[in-house]
Amino acid sequence: MAKSDRRITIKRYGERRLYNPGAGRYATLDELGAMVEDEEEFVVYDAATGDDITQSVLKQIIVERACHG
Repeated sequence: MAKSDRRITIKRYGERRLYNPGAGRYATLDELGAMVEDEEEFVVYDAATGDDITQSVLKQIIVERACHG
């Protein structure tokens, strides 16, 4: 079960920059990967279009971890 009942909203801006408005700072794929491991729920939106791109970012995390161990 997730540690928090509230999902964290992440916004992706140009050049694949991920911003966590709740924390007031940019996030990395490694940080999002750690959130997955900690069972924290989050959703990622494209800041320009508003599209939910969470699945795409999760795939990117998997690929990065597979390449870098």
